[in-house]
This record gives sequence, structure tokens and C-alpha cells, in this order.
Amino acid sequence: MCKHCKASFKSSYTRIHYHFFEAPDGKKAGIQRCKELMRDRALHDRIRAKVLHAEKEELYSYGKKNIPTPSKPLHEALGLMERETVDLKVIRGLCSAGVPFNALRNPEFVDMLMAVNKAPKCYKPPSYEKARTSLLDECKRNLERDLIPIQETWYTQGVSIVSDGWSNTKHNPLINVLAVNSRGATFMYADDFSGIEKIGKTISDYLLKAIEDIGHQIKEIEKVHKHIFWSPCVCHTLNLIFKDFAKAFPWLRDRYKDRKNIVKYYINHSHILATLREHSKLELLKVAKTKFASHYTLLRRLLDCREQLVTTVCLSKWKDFVKNADASTGAKDDVEIIVRITKPLFLLIKFCDGDGPKIEKVYKRMDNMIGELKEIIKDNVHKDDYPIMEQIVLDRWEKMNIPIHCLGFALNPRFYDANFLKIPAPGGVERKPPNLDSEVMSGVLEAFRKIIESKEEEKLLREQYAVFHQRKRGLFAKLACQEDAVHMDPIDWWSTYGSETSELAEVAKKVLSQPVSSSSAKRNWSTYSYIHNVKRNRLNNARADKLVFIYSNICLLSRFSKSYTSGPYKYWDIDPESSTMEESITRMQELMWSIDNEEGSSSAKL
Repeated sequence: MCKHCKASFKSSYTRIHYHFFEAPDGKKAGIQRCKELMRDRALHDRIRAKVLHAEKEELYSYGKKNIPTPSKPLHEALGLMERETVDLKVIRGLCSAGVPFNALRNPEFVDMLMAVNKAPKCYKPPSYEKARTSLLDECKRNLERDLIPIQETWYTQGVSIVSDGWSNTKHNPLINVLAVNSRGATFMYADDFSGIEKIGKTISDYLLKAIEDIGHQIKEIEKVHKHIFWSPCVCHTLNLIFKDFAKAFPWLRDRYKDRKNIVKYYINHSHILATLREHSKLELLKVAKTKFASHYTLLRRLLDCREQLVTTVCLSKWKDFVKNADASTGAKDDVEIIVRITKPLFLLIKFCDGDGPKIEKVYKRMDNMIGELKEIIKDNVHKDDYPIMEQIVLDRWEKMNIPIHCLGFALNPRFYDANFLKIPAPGGVERKPPNLDSEVMSGVLEAFRKIIESKEEEKLLREQYAVFHQRKRGLFAKLACQEDAVHMDPIDWWSTYGSETSELAEVAKKVLSQPVSSSSAKRNWSTYSYIHNVKRNRLNNARADKLVFIYSNICLLSRFSKSYTSGPYKYWDIDPESSTMEESITRMQELMWSIDNEEGSSSAKL
């Protein structure tokens, strides 16, 4: 509606212009002129001046209500088009080189692109020959400099030489060596043992070289360096308990084999598996027997998917047959019993299988696991088998337990807290501080004897340990020190309050920094296999070893950063699109380890 002549009509900006000021010669107006402006020349001139000013300042918008205007300036729109063009070039480059899309989550890849953005104009990538020779050597030297801060902690916090064996697709026996403490893991090297007998003496000579490379700072190795402790991987030892249970109890072994065949049948028949996936959000897990806790993982997931498995079979007669078979044989009940019995063992392996120092908690968690097992089986149909189960666990623990486990347990200040000691342990056993446990103290004294060569220094450590656990004088008697013992990391606690017992504090920081499993070494084999494969067999050994060193240490460095476990770079070095448990650690962690949460487990709460 025109506010001057009060005429109403629908039209465009051009027609409105004609309504006010008439159409130019040769053009049809298509709209009636404004009578008020025609009568009042002064009003006509004022409106005309306003329109000319608005057009000059570009404050008008043609068809503002009907035609959306761009929200960004033209140069930003052009920049968006250029970005899409570059994105397309990146994808083409990845596809043509066979690089997985997972590389886009790699922080090193992102840093590379950022560096290219800041490069001189007309920058070109290095040549093929330069990349595989001088640049590769420089990259290795640069990474070695990045590892220096971790290596400098070896003298103050101690270090563990972690080694693991493996056979590649060509069945070549390989052994790798890593140096690990609380600050991180460093890959040193991996060697091919083809044609070499892998006996204790041979392996000890190989590991002695690693020790000498680090500095004089296992069984056969202990003969040369008395203060060095040999320790088996806790996860491997605990995993053997599953196998011992299967050998000792036919009902457990038979149920596991039956269920394993069911999983195998579903996975090997793609049509049935596709039907199952329509009814279930959970995946069946076909875990290789070499994986930790494979018995528990398979059975627990099968229980979770049981109803969906039955639903997958369309015939009602088949459903009835399956249900009747379960009811008549007690198979379903046995599977549930097996899962309940082995859950504490699974949670302990889950705790130990990871990076970082955990040596001070292994002893207590092992005690808790035995107590939980006793509680679970006391009202069970297989309760008469408990003595055999307990003996199997104790036999494995005896082979695994070493003095340094006892010393780590005894040097954790939390285990002397009065409130902690009031809570009964699993199985109803009364908790007691480490200094009142004769087995623990025997291990502590043996560890002191091995660590210290001088009788005077050994006596000093015993005296300082007495001051520490009695908590009657000095810093240890202060309320703040005792409160922090419950919540603070043990290594940080000793760094803060250990000044009055400096010799014991130095020992504590070194002992508490040690790992309990060879997980860091185990995960490295996928790297070695990736580089030393048939498609890359033109790489000479020296160049391939450099690639393994660079790739392994970049991954190991990132695993001890917060960005590795959360955010856009979470588990960046692991391809989430890998379809098998054998090839993807992400699936192992996200599917297998997430099967049971530690909440509610006494062993998890110590």
C-alpha cells in the first residue's frame, strides 16, 4: 500500500519506482501513477532525492522480502569454493596413493598441511630420492631429540626394558625392545631371529645389549646385573589362568567350544550375519585365542546377543528347539556361570593391559580378585571346584610375583590409610597394611637386598621405611601429607613429601614408575608388519628399520598425551574402519574392553 495515495497492489521494486516517478520513454509502466506525488511537486522532489541517495549508497535491496541475499561477502564465497577445490585435491591424493582416510585424523598430517600453508610461494614437495635418504635421516635425528626429555627421566625414575616376540606373515621370528617408565615408552629396535635358537642365554644376550645401550642402570640377565629384576608380563600370565581353567574343568571347556562354533557359524555366513545386524546393535566378537581374555570376551558378548541370535532364525520350531536345548542341558546357565566366575579375572587383565605405571596396585588387585572369585562361587553349583580354581590362580601368581611387586605395594602410601583399612576386602577378609603382611615384607627385604649393594645403605632404607609406614614424625605425621596419600599419585606424593627420607624416595619413584605388561611392545608389531611386508620388500633393512623407529616413537609419544584419548585426534594411529579384531586395536578397546565396566567391582576399587 502506498502511504501517500493509499493505493494497494503487489509488484516489484521497478514497478514501485514507476508508481512514484513514471516509466522511462519506451517502457510500459504496468502500474498507476501516485496521484499525491503528481499533485505535490515538492513532495515528489523530496522522495526523488531520497531514492537517488539510497541508490548511490547501495542501501537498497531488490526484492528484499522475496529474494534472499548472500550472508557473506563475495570474496568469502569465492574462498569457500577454493577450499572445496583444495579438499577435492586432498581426497584425490589420498585415494591415488592408497592412504586411508584415517590419516586425516593424524595430528602430524594436519601439522604438515599447516606448514605447507606457511611455506614460501610456489613451494614444491621434496623429491623421491631426497625423501628416502637425507630427509629420512634428518627426521630420525629430529625425533631422537624429541625423546631426550623422556630419556633423561630414566636416571631419576628408573626404566623397564620391555620385550616381546612375534612371527610375521613369512614366519620370521622377531623380538623387539622398548624402554618404558611413567613418562612414556621409547621404541629402540626390533631384530629378526631367523636361524637363531631362542633360548634363555640367547635372549638374555640380546637384552643385555639393550641395557648397555641405556646404561647400567631376565633370569640370565640378573646373573650379570644383580640389581635388575626380571618380570613376566602380568597380562600374559593372567591370561594363562583362563586356559588352565579350561583344561581343569570339562564343563567350562565344552561350553566354550560350543559357543565358539555358534559365533563361527554366524560370522562365516554373511546372509545370516546381515539378518542378525538388523536385530542387534552389538557385534559378535570372534577373538583370536592369542588375544587376552578371549574366553570371557566371546561368551559375554554371546550372552548379550542371545535373544537377537534366536530372533534371527525365522522358524518358530527352530526357536523352540534352541530354547529347549538350553533348558535341557543347562547350557545357558553354565555360560552365565562361566562369565560370572571369570569376570574378576577379566577386569584385572583389563586393568593391567595398558600403558603407564601400575606396579603398586597389582599385588592388592590380585588379592581382591581371589576374594571376589570366592564370593561368586560359594553359592554356585560348581562350588566344589573352588579349591582347584584357587590353586590354579595361586600357582600362576607364584610364578608372576616378584619382590618388586611387593616393594611397589609397600611404597604406595594409600594402603596405610586408616579409612581404607576399615573397609573389608572381597571375601570378607580384613585389610591390613603392607608392613604387617609377612609375604609382602619378605619381598620388600629381598628387593632392598638386590637394589642396594652396601649393607649400610640397605640398613638405611629399612630405617627410612619404618619412618614412612609408622607416620609418627616429620612430614609423614602431618595431616596434609596423610590426606594427600589417599588422592595424590604415588610418584607425585613421594616427590612432594619424601625429602626427609630421600634415599627411600629415590627408590620409590623408580619402582613406582615401572610398567607391569608388555602391551607397548605388543602393539608395535602391527607397525613392523605394515612396513616389512611383501609390497614394501624393495626397502632395504636399514631404511625399513628407520621407518619403524620413526613411526613407532611418534605413536608412543602421542599415547601419553591427553589429546590421544579424547578430541579429534582420539586413537589417531588406529584405523577405525578395520573389520577384524586382529587388525584393529580400536575395536579391541571399544568393543572388547567396554564389555564390562569396572564400576561395582571391588577389585577396581582396591
